[in-house]
Amino acid sequence: MKKIAQVLFKPQLDDGEEVLEVFHRHPFIMLPSLSRISFFTFLIPLFLYYLFPGFELFFLLWMAIGIVRLVYVIFNWYHDALLVTNVSLLKTYWNGFFDRSSSRLEYPMIEGISYAIQGFRRTVFNYGHLHVNRSGGTSTLELPDAVNPQKVERLILSHQESFISDQSVKDSDTLKSLLVSMIRHHAKNNPEPKGAPPVKTQKK
Repeated sequence: MKKIAQVLFKPQLDDGEEVLEVFHRHPFIMLPSLSRISFFTFLIPLFLYYLFPGFELFFLLWMAIGIVRLVYVIFNWYHDALLVTNVSLLKTYWNGFFDRSSSRLEYPMIEGISYAIQGFRRTVFNYGHLHVNRSGGTSTLELPDAVNPQKVERLILSHQESFISDQSVKDSDTLKSLLVSMIRHHAKNNPEPKGAPPVKTQKK
């Protein structure tokens, strides 16, 4: 699934960015639209074809348009997602085949995560609204009707902790390399004078 997500969300990813997790809205959100479209795409044309069998091409065209609409609804659900990548969180939006957008939140800027599960259906099927807060309270990333928001919260915080820990190690290694380079540069530009007498230490 991650490989598929890597391909489908590639236009919104930076170079070298990898998708680690993908969180979607609960599939129940699609049920009303899918039921309505399926009814008008398959049942109605089949019933009319039974009554008027001489209009096969018309009914096939009708069903083809309905299938395109079904694909549109499924794509819209799939691409309305919260991505956890190796460098940040990415909220993606899909408003059409040629209309995509995204909002990014870097791990160090995450101040906290909260969620709310309200209502009988959301409680039974464990889905609710997720909010990822940005430091400074300027804005949030939101995923409405997220599946198992408590699990999503734990995974995001785990990836944030891993990223910050790895970044600290990298910063430490960079600092060590910088200090070594400075010492070597100083030793190269300030060599000890030749023939200088060794410093004697008095024995107690």
